[in-house]
Amino acid sequence: MPALSQNLEFIINNTGTVNVVYPNTGTTTLVYNSIPVKGDGYYGSADGLHTVTYTLDPNFIGTVTMQASLATMPGDSDWFNVKDTASVYTVFDDRSFGTVDYYNFTGNFVWVRGQISFTAGSVQAVSFNH
Repeated sequence: MPALSQNLEFIINNTGTVNVVYPNTGTTTLVYNSIPVKGDGYYGSADGLHTVTYTLDPNFIGTVTMQASLATMPGDSDWFNVKDTASVYTVFDDRSFGTVDYYNFTGNFVWVRGQISFTAGSVQAVSFNH
């Protein structure tokens, strides 16, 4: 049975977390993938409807997107970006209080995961529902 809602966990320094903070000592783009979670296709659901929310702090600069796989045991090359699920923020965006973005996407994806690629700020949560 699918979960009602869950926060995706990102592995950083061998610990699971949903708050991903860019280290002050870094100067390059960091990319983190979440632990894969079961999508609607795993359960054989006919509608394939998924919803995701990204909670970002006001200093976030980068991209958060969802990736999916149709493979039952996906490897690194089995993932693709889900269309229209990317939040892209630059240093010029005006977000004095942070932001919460949400996306609905449809597909009979067996597995889904979040991907964060950023150069500043933090992602406070990536919540997933199907």
